[in-house]
Order: sequence, then structure tokens, then C-alpha cells
Amino acid sequence: MNWREGGAAGPRVLISPRSAFFLVLALAFASLACWSFASPLIAAPDEQAHVLRAYALDHGQLGSSTTPPSKVLENVTVPTSLFYTAIYPICWHMHADIPATCSAAWPTSEKPTTIPIYVDHYPPLYYLFVGTASYVSQERSGVYMMRLISSLMGAIMLAVAAYAIARWSRRRALYAGMYVALVPEAYFLSSAVNPGGFEIMTSICLWTLVAIFALERRADPPKGLVVSLGVVASVFVLIRGLSPLWLALAGASLIFLSGPRALYEQVKARRELQFAGGGVVATALLALAWIFTQGTLNILPVGAAVPKSDSMFAVLRVVMGFVQGWLRESVGILGWLDTELPSVVYQSWYAVVIGVLVVALARGGWREKIVVATLSALTVVIPVALVTRQAKVLGVVWQGRDNLPLAVGAVIMAFAVCAGPAQRNARRAIARFDEGLRRRISKFTLVGVVGVLAIANFLSFYTNLRRYAVGRYGPAFFFLHHQGWSPPTGQFATLLVYGLATVAFAGILMVWIWFSPRPDELA
Repeated sequence: MNWREGGAAGPRVLISPRSAFFLVLALAFASLACWSFASPLIAAPDEQAHVLRAYALDHGQLGSSTTPPSKVLENVTVPTSLFYTAIYPICWHMHADIPATCSAAWPTSEKPTTIPIYVDHYPPLYYLFVGTASYVSQERSGVYMMRLISSLMGAIMLAVAAYAIARWSRRRALYAGMYVALVPEAYFLSSAVNPGGFEIMTSICLWTLVAIFALERRADPPKGLVVSLGVVASVFVLIRGLSPLWLALAGASLIFLSGPRALYEQVKARRELQFAGGGVVATALLALAWIFTQGTLNILPVGAAVPKSDSMFAVLRVVMGFVQGWLRESVGILGWLDTELPSVVYQSWYAVVIGVLVVALARGGWREKIVVATLSALTVVIPVALVTRQAKVLGVVWQGRDNLPLAVGAVIMAFAVCAGPAQRNARRAIARFDEGLRRRISKFTLVGVVGVLAIANFLSFYTNLRRYAVGRYGPAFFFLHHQGWSPPTGQFATLLVYGLATVAFAGILMVWIWFSPRPDELA
């Protein structure tokens, strides 16, 4: 047990791991559910295609070839009420100044309609879960239920991460790392019907478990931690086409930080490590078999065009011009990339992420520095390399959300390193500080980070709701007068619930960070 309720020395840990799980589950789901209602249906990228894929898969359809055959498009048959998702957002789609009040009535006809979709070759795991809502309703309410199922799936992964920190970690800065990784884009995608959101949430959990295992528990990893890591990694690799790549980088980080020889000896001696590793390898092979036999990585050539006559160097220069935009998208450009957030939101995340990376590179050991620096660099290098290679055929099709599963890994590992013991040169730099003073400064900083980003998160939610209610430049206090489009839960009520959930979520993380135990108080 690595927690206690208090004693003569005062409270140090105020929550049990199980309570941490259920608290984070409830508050994360409440937050994500508010996001689910705060955007009109089909407001998230490709949501219409994912809804149709979920329905088709759960009703036994794997899709049929189009005429002429396509490497991407496949036909599915759906009720007219769901077919409408393909045309629903036309009036306000890509126009941030137009509110969603122009949307037409949603049809209720169950007449079968055939339509080609471009995601039928994606891995099926995510769709099997969210598609169950279509057995309850095949109209608007069914799509909202799909969103809520997606929100619940993401909330479960955050809850597992919180449980792992409370149960096995001395580095309570990981709570702050988890919260920093929850950028507005993660909330937005996870609350819609889009496997990318679930991939991001699962990656937060995965990297948290990797950090705990590799930096704190590598000498004798608890059985529960091993099982959790194996299950989460197995789920993660089955979500999207690039998930195996991100998992390979997480696995390489774990092996490098743990020491290959030492980890090999552990695996030889412990059966649970063998089962966990074997399970992850088996699911990774299954994922790769689907990806390459079904053509998951085939996509439509809808990116910004690149002249076919350009040299590779010229193409690289064009692609590099998109990097700054991808960084903003990683924080959040919502909707179909038509809803920018206030500048202070981007500046807040940039400042926090750059700051923690600098501190991690100053404090960490040589292995830790290499991992943090490599993950940070690959967050830019991999998209540039992949896009440059395919740009003449597909155009520049990448978006910032596509590499968030790797970006959150760099952030979470950096927070974990910052919370560890200072190494050599860093020890000299902080030696003049009293240990108690250093801990108080660290806690003030982490609590402040969570507080600032909580405000930025609420501002992002408000911006998103305002955009659909009255347009990007509509009245600021639209919710007081019930102006424009309204979510099913009401404008003011949705804002209020999200605000309360945000305060509660950030508040409990601040408390857990502030009253974190000293290393000698943990078993």
C-alpha cells in the first residue's frame, strides 16, 4: 500500500488508489460529456464517416467495393437517418462565423441507403464499442449515445492513469503531466465519434504506466502494474493505423530506461512479464495484419497540393512550412480546423511544455535526457518525414492531432523526469536550496500549472460553444439570453456543469500534488 490517510505528522495522501480511479472517472466523464453536447453532431473531423462505420460494423457489414473499385472507399448500407450525417453540416461547416442555427431538421426514416465511406478499412476495435448505441437509436439520440460511449472510454483510460499514479508512483508531478497532456483537442476529439480521441486518451494512460515502470519500479515491478501496462498497450495498438508505431516508441523508451539486460533478466524470471509481453506482441501482430491486409494506411489525396515536378528538397521546404500550424493543432484548432482558440490558450500550453522540457533536460540522468529529447524531436521529425514522402501523391494531409499520441509521451516523460532526483550538475545547481523549500517551490509550480491550464480549458470550451451558438464573433454573453443554437442540455447548464467539473478535476489534482508524500512515507 502506498497511501495513508494521515497521522501525527499531518495528512500526506488524502485518497486511496481506488477512490482516485472513481473520482477521475466521474469528473473526466462529466467534462467529456459536456463537450459531447457542446458541439453539433458531425462537428468533429470525419465524424460522419466514423458514425456510419460504427453502425455498419455492429450490424455485420464489412463494406463492399465501389464501382470502379477504390483503395480507400467502400460501400455500406445504413438507415436514411444516419445517411444524413454525410450532408448535415453543409451550412456551417468550415465557416466559423456561421452558427449552427442553419441546420435542417434531422430525418427519422429507416429506409436503407447505400453510401461510400473512407474509413471502412480502419481497425474495428473502437467502432465495435461505440456502434452498440445504434441498437438503441439510429437517429440523433443514437449519435449522441455514440459520443457518450466514446467519452466514457476516454474517461476510463484517464482513471486508470490516476489509479496507477496513486498506487505505484512517488512522482506526483505525473498528475500535472496527465493534465497538461489533456489539451483542448484531446477533449474535443474524445467527446466525438472519432477513434483519434480514444487513441490520445489511451496514450496518456500508456505513457503514464511506462514512466512509472521505467523510472520507479523497474527493479521489481508490481504484478498489477505489469498487467495494467500489458492490457493498456494491447488496447492501444488496436485503435488506429499508426498506433503500432507509437507503441514501438513507447516500448523502446521503456527498454532503454530500464536497461535492456536488466529487463531481459526480469522477463526470464517472472511469468507475468512473459504473459504481458507476449500478449502485447500478439495483439501488435494482429494489428499489423489488419493494417496491411486491409490497407488501413491508404487515404484520400485531399491534402494541400504539392507540384509533382518539385525536387524532394523543395517538397521538404513546403512541408516544413506546415509545422507551426501542426503545433497549434496539437493544442487545438477545433471543428474541421475552422475554430481557432484564443491566443492565451496556445501561449499557456507552449510555455508549460517548453518549461518542463528544459527542466527535464537539466535535471535528468543521461538516459532520461536522451528519451525526452528524442521523443520531443520525433514529434516533429516523424510527421515531416511521412508527409514529405507521400506529398506528391496525397498532398500535405497531416494534422497536429495525428501525432498527439507521441507528443503526450514527451510531455508525460518530461514531468516524470522533473519529479525525480536531480542528477550531478543539477544537484549542484539546487544544492544551495533547503530540501523543504525546493519541494514547496516545486509544488507551487505544479499547482500553478494545473490552475492556469484549467482556466485555459474552460476558455476553450466556451469558445467552442460560442462558435456554434452565435458564431465566432457573436455576442459574448449569448448564454444569458439563450441566443442562437443550443445543445440538448442547454447553453447555461452545459457551461455551468463543465465549469464545475473543471474546477473539481483541477482541484483534486492540486490537492493530490500538494499533499503528496515524501519518498520515505511510501512503501
